[in-house]
Amino acid sequence: MDHADEVLLQFVMQQDVDAFEILYDRHGSKLYALLRRMVHDKRVAEELLQETFWCIWQKAEQYSGTGTCAAWLHRIARNKALDHLRRQKVGTELFVATLEPFETLPQLQEDSTTHEFERKWTHQQVQQALVDIPSEQRHCLELAYFEGLTHQEIAQQTNTPLGTIKTRVRSGMQKMARALLGAGYAYPAA
Repeated sequence: MDHADEVLLQFVMQQDVDAFEILYDRHGSKLYALLRRMVHDKRVAEELLQETFWCIWQKAEQYSGTGTCAAWLHRIARNKALDHLRRQKVGTELFVATLEPFETLPQLQEDSTTHEFERKWTHQQVQQALVDIPSEQRHCLELAYFEGLTHQEIAQQTNTPLGTIKTRVRSGMQKMARALLGAGYAYPAA
């Protein structure tokens, strides 16, 4: 079958396994790369990829036809990753909440105060570095790193050539790195 993705999705709505497999072959590796970038864990990315394609199989009829099928697939994968990250954050917050009674111990209060100061200082330095870069570069970085969009998705969303998006992201990261190095950060050891 050499059909467009949108046509394949029509077949998937009718539970056509062959069309589903072709969609998986066409998009599985790209979606996996997106998920891996977002969750930083190979095993979790594999599980989320399975959840993504299960969702596609079950809800193919929800594709509205606005935008490309590929963008719709990426949005499902990105939402799966964001849901996972939110669940992970809630789990971490619950874990931290169970440790709060121990923070009243004198030796931990000092460490906790130092840690909180360092965390706030780091946050402030990163925010300042973001403010100092040009708005086009900042917008691309925010879309890539805070919303998990690929360069291609950013290009489509902003109606900007892909090469321009890649240049903006690279230049923005270089300017951020220089600003953070100037603030006293060092590159992490490899």
